[in-house]
Amino acid sequence: MSAILVGVDGSDASDAAVRWAAKAAVTEGVELKLVGVYDISTSNYAPGLIIPQDVVDAIRQDATDAVHAAAELAKQTAPDVTLHTSTAEGDAARVLLELGKDAGTIVLGTRGLGSIKGLFLGSVSVSVAAHFHGRVVVVAGAGGDGPVVVGVDDSPVSDVAVAEAFRQAALRKTKLVAVHTWTPLDVDALHGYGIEPAEVTRMSGEAVEAVAERLAGYSADNPDVVVERVVIPEEPAKAVLDAAGDAQLIVVGSRGRGGFTGLLLGSTSQKILHQAECPVMVVRE
Repeated sequence: MSAILVGVDGSDASDAAVRWAAKAAVTEGVELKLVGVYDISTSNYAPGLIIPQDVVDAIRQDATDAVHAAAELAKQTAPDVTLHTSTAEGDAARVLLELGKDAGTIVLGTRGLGSIKGLFLGSVSVSVAAHFHGRVVVVAGAGGDGPVVVGVDDSPVSDVAVAEAFRQAALRKTKLVAVHTWTPLDVDALHGYGIEPAEVTRMSGEAVEAVAERLAGYSADNPDVVVERVVIPEEPAKAVLDAAGDAQLIVVGSRGRGGFTGLLLGSTSQKILHQAECPVMVVRE
């Protein structure tokens, strides 16, 4: 079975990712791989600059120390976990994507720097989540002991996320909350546009039926997973985050279109990644 790969750097955010991944590896019965990536390249503006060897050695040693500390933390968190550790030189996102070819999941912590919400998610996390053809978990917080939450729409991207969310709920023996927003306008806005309450109720009812039909096949394959459907008019990211509460995990799809990193994730997935206070799993086909 595929391993879970964690990029570690000794930070608090990295430690949170290690703890989550160690538990997940035991739950899924897969190996946990911890890798410390260090970059000793210089700027293109200073192509002739040579970093002294003692500095290179110190940088490499810091990465090694971080991996050893992470391994101890993983064993403390999940004593039964099977571990593999390594260090690698290069651009962190590129290295993780390359090493991740042999892994089913890559786990990363948020950067944890800055006072603006949008700055909490580092560029490595965004790049890996946008480009990895598997599961990427960004750990913004430990999460609670509540449900798995997934956003549902009528796209193939959503289908992949829903299938994984059912799998995660089954593994964790917890409830699945499936969130669908049939319009990005909230109730007050709909009323402001002259849509009567009875009409909103009717439209919501139709949306509930459509979502139930869409989830029926997954429920049949996962009969032990209890599903709670949240079907409301609301901005999608806000609806998913509001439903999260004490969630163990939020699962979102990655749109996978466009030539820019930001476009590969889609606006809803990006908003959830930036604002969630629990682990978020991005799933691509």
